[in-house]
Formats: sequence, C-alpha cells, structure tokens
Amino acid sequence: MCSLFMNNSLIRFLPLLSGLLFTLAWPENGWAPLIFLAWIPLLFSSDYYMAHRKKKFFPILYLSFFLFNLFTTYWIWYATPVGAIVALTANSFLMAFTFWIWHKFRAKLPRKMAWALLPALWISFEKLHYVWDLEWPWLTMGNVFAASPEQVQWYEFTGVFGGTLWILLVNMYVYFWIKNRSRFHTFRWVFTLFLPLILSFFLYRSYREKGEEASVLLLQPNIDPWTEKFDRKNSESIVDLIKLAEPYADSVDLIIAPETALARAIDKDDMGNEKFTALLMQFKQKHPRADWLIGATLYNFVDKNGPIPSTANQTRAGDWYQLYNSALYYKSDNQPEMYHKKILVPGAEKMPFHRFLSPLIGDIVLNLGGATGTHTPSPQPVVFENSNRRIKVAPIICYESVFGDYVRRYVQKGANLLAVITNDGWWKKTGGYRQHFHYARLRSIENRRDLVRSANTGRSGHINQRGDIMASLAYDRRGVLVVKPRLNEEITFYARHGDFIARVAVFVALVLLIYGLGKKRIKLSF
Repeated sequence: MCSLFMNNSLIRFLPLLSGLLFTLAWPENGWAPLIFLAWIPLLFSSDYYMAHRKKKFFPILYLSFFLFNLFTTYWIWYATPVGAIVALTANSFLMAFTFWIWHKFRAKLPRKMAWALLPALWISFEKLHYVWDLEWPWLTMGNVFAASPEQVQWYEFTGVFGGTLWILLVNMYVYFWIKNRSRFHTFRWVFTLFLPLILSFFLYRSYREKGEEASVLLLQPNIDPWTEKFDRKNSESIVDLIKLAEPYADSVDLIIAPETALARAIDKDDMGNEKFTALLMQFKQKHPRADWLIGATLYNFVDKNGPIPSTANQTRAGDWYQLYNSALYYKSDNQPEMYHKKILVPGAEKMPFHRFLSPLIGDIVLNLGGATGTHTPSPQPVVFENSNRRIKVAPIICYESVFGDYVRRYVQKGANLLAVITNDGWWKKTGGYRQHFHYARLRSIENRRDLVRSANTGRSGHINQRGDIMASLAYDRRGVLVVKPRLNEEITFYARHGDFIARVAVFVALVLLIYGLGKKRIKLSF
C-alpha cells in the first residue's frame, strides 16, 4: 500500500483530504473520531515530497489548512469581512508553516527525534496562540472533543493539550501501521487510542458532583446587536432585564445578565448617578436575596497632563479616555465590584503589537462587531463573592472562555462557580455560537466546576462538572433559566498545574530544532 501511495502522483493532493477530515471532525456537526485519521494524508505527503525531492510542498499545505479554517470559522465573516480574511489567511499560513518546518527538519534529525519533534512543535504552535498578541486558540486540536466530553474526562489532568498529544500520537501510529503492518505498530495505535477512552469512560461513570447547590437565574434578552442593542438607553435595557428577572428574584441567589447588557458606555467614576443604577437599587431593595452579575461597557477620562496609558484612546476633541468591557457585581449598594475583560479580541478590542505598530500606523483598530477602540484589561482575574459568601463566581467574559489556562486561575483564586457572559449574536445562527458553547464544557471538566452561561441571543445554559449540558436556551429565543449548580471547592491537577504539557513541548521543540540546525540532510528510504 505504501509503494502504491508513493508512486501515485495524486498523493501530491493528499493534504486536501486532511483539510476535509479536520472539518468533518469538528464540533458540533462533525464526528470527532475522524480526527484520528486526519493527519495521515499529511504524513504520507511529507514522505512523497521528501523521497522525490519535490519542491512546492508549502502551497498545497497552505490550501489544506485554509480549507480547514474556512469551513470551521467562516462565520467570522458575519462580524467582519476584513477580520475573516485576516484570520483565515493568517492562521492557515501559521498552521502550514508549522508543519512545513517539521517536514524540513525531519530530513535532518534521526528518526526518533524527528517523530518526537512533530507533537512538540505543533503543541508549541498551539500554545503560542494562547499567549501572544494575535491570540486565536479556537482550532486547538484538543478542542475537537468539546461536544463529546465523555471521551476526555482526563482533561482534568492535562487540559486540551493532552487531547492534541493524543490525536497526534494515534495518527502517527496508524501511519506506521499502514506502512509496516507489524504487530508492534498495531499494538501501539490500539493501546494509544483505547486506553485514554477507557480511562475517560471510567471517570465519567464514576464521577460524582461535589458541593452544595446554589440557585442561579440566567437571562437571555435576545436583543439583536446589529439593529437594536447599542441604540438602547441603559435604563431601557435594565427595565427589560428586570421584567425577565422579577418573577424569580425571591428564590435565587444570583442573577446573571449577558456581556454588554448595558451597552451604552458608562463613566465608571460616576456610576451612582446613572438612572439604571437607581432602577437596579430599587429592585435590590424589593428583592434583597439576589445579587446581580451583569456585563457593561465602561469608560473613564484620563488626565491629559499626566502619563497617558498605552491603552488610552483619543477623542476628536483631543481628550484621552480608557474603554472597558466589564462585568459588574451588585450586592447591596450602588457601587459595584468590577472586573474588566483581560483577554481582548485582537482587532476588535485591542491593536495587536500596539507598542511596535502604534508609532507607525497610529491606533488603527478593526471594527469587529461593534467594539471600536483599544480596551483596558484588568491585571488579573477577579472573583466575586455572593452576599451570603456561599457563591464565589468567576466572571468570564466571552472569548476568555476558550482559554483554559486563564480560566483555571479563577479557580486558584477560590472560584467555586464559573460564569460566562457573552454576546454571540455577531455571528448570527452559525457554527460560531455552537462551538463557543461547547468549548465551555471543556472548562468544566478541566476544573470540575459547574459552569453557567448567559448569552444575549443564545445559547445560555448550565453545564455540570462532567461537561454535561443540564439545561439550555436555544439561539434567537428570549427567556430565562433557573438552574441549580453545585459549588465545588476541590482543586484539580490541571487547575493547580495548568498547561504543563505545552511547557514541556516548547522545551523539547527548542532542543530538537537547535540540534537539527547544525545537521545535514539525511537520506531517507520509504
């Protein structure tokens, strides 16, 4: 079979099959097990191009990963055509370049080192997307199991990078088996595939929910962000939210409203004089039991005679101000606790590489869905404590819910409940909001925390500590959910240690790349 592959000129186009398999495996409409075959065409293509000393491997690689990015994240177009083009082309390039680097170094390294480099290099690339200014970890391979949480319960130890490593190892062993058909290779890929599955199903069946119950009300106002949301006064928005919450307010501990539920920018130094604040305080006096967690857009002016923060924006009149995508937590008075979104969307909420690019092009910021201007983040996660101190809630704002290593920092600070507030309406009824919802299920497994989610247009819901969906509201539906999450206080291995697999991968990749730089090409036989 191997010789047939190697002599068939069609193998040059095998990477396109990988792009299709990646797409067909992705949640929620895909079938995740296909991911265990998706890398194999790329590996055989690498064989072909090396054995025949063929050039121009990169263009077909790029096309393969472009198809994957296009079919899984096309929905960015609905928020911003320019942003979609940038995201699709740039991420496809980075993926293709990472595999191409491995392909080149494969010819310079001893066989075992070359195959160790592939997972190390790919995981290093994925980790980069969590930490640099162009964060885009949406297509991290370990995310493919987001809609199949029963298969990856061991993420409580490894996080999503454990999933990426698993996927690559199984693909490599199946590739070896196709080439050699030895019993040893058969054993390796069967063992590598099924042992994590068996462990996961055991953990799934044996895990018992921990912690006492709380009562939480989730609001889904279903306000179209394109035509209505940002034109409303905040007082109108709070009246609308109060109408949704009123029938349930005396029986719940916490009421959660979506990201930027208060969409009109509010002076954060003068919130007490806002009309919406008076309306909310009247509600609190009438229903003292329930605290509020609500998303808002805030700003404050900066003294132009003092130092100007790097995240400040300038008005046409020359005044400087800071902008915030915030979560407000109201207990008993009109001065809420605040958290400002830490992980900002490149282009929409921050200018990537601001320090280097600002002197050249100024504060040019793409309009990716209503946010205009560079936002100012909180320096670290903030945990809000309920009035009775039972609930310690992590206010996770939209995009932050994709970042496992960041979410677990809330748990380290004492959070016993994860709360995601988001506005996924920019993407309309596409795969974007579905993927975003399912990714939150992985955060529940990693930290063994119940997660509640309030989304402006949907999908709001409650996810338990095993990643099961306990309740949800469909997209484009106005309504509420009363849910009963448990408040677990235990700390998982992953919550304690984070992305240790990625840290090891970066070290291994650097060592092998440095070693390979001084080596000549090895003559390979297939």
